[in-house]
Amino acid sequence: MTVLGWPAVESQEVGGWTVRFSSGITRRANSVVSTEMPADVGALDAAVDEVERRSAERWLSPTFQLWQPASGSWLEGRAAGEIPDAETDAFYEGQQRLGDLLDRRGYQEVAPTKVLWMDRSDVPADTEWDRRILVSETLSENWLSASLRSGDAEDVEDQASRLVRRRLLGGGRSRFYSCLDAEGQIGGGAKLSLVTPEGSGRTYAGIYALWVRDDLRGQGLSASLLDAIFNHLVRLDVSGCWLQVEERSARALGVYRAAGFSTVAQYRYLTHLD
Repeated sequence: MTVLGWPAVESQEVGGWTVRFSSGITRRANSVVSTEMPADVGALDAAVDEVERRSAERWLSPTFQLWQPASGSWLEGRAAGEIPDAETDAFYEGQQRLGDLLDRRGYQEVAPTKVLWMDRSDVPADTEWDRRILVSETLSENWLSASLRSGDAEDVEDQASRLVRRRLLGGGRSRFYSCLDAEGQIGGGAKLSLVTPEGSGRTYAGIYALWVRDDLRGQGLSASLLDAIFNHLVRLDVSGCWLQVEERSARALGVYRAAGFSTVAQYRYLTHLD
């Protein structure tokens, strides 16, 4: 679901992995999702070699997204009896093997991230709509420019990079929320992605790119944006809602947990910076 909610500009398959490239704009859209794992050591090495080759062709650092149970490492989770079945156990074992290989190759860990979740039944049904908040199904130039100036987004100035970021934000079924300041300018925003996995009759919602302008932080705008999203979610036929937050963002984690989200998984990126 998380892959569908933030579709990369270019996606390829290598050994059962989804390899994403988007001109280096965001780690999520320029990393490998290793959903399947070659059982043979040689095949695993060869798959990593191929990812490195394709990354080098694009002048990008090879980057892998490795998943862990919510409690910590796969080994810790298994020892604590938190791995529920053989299929899940095999998945985390594969993640561990890939991580060990990348460690031996000199990859470095960056941006450990938590995945938060809220079931449909837990979405607050009584949130009020803040009149400062507007919503649109299309990404406006004003929203994109304001998000790039917010302080959280990368400093992207050239037109080519801006086009890539627009492609990433506008991919899939989306809604864009804007919170206006006293002068009527966009002071905060969020993107909601609606995802229906292939073969599934269920739709899920993902919250991305929630941001507040530096001078407006600490005024509760993040909570107001979440309330606006909740106001819509109770009217949509979704089975749940997720979002992803880097562990270093302690304030954001506090806001989301206070809103009712709980941690269900976590992942880290391993990248070769040379």
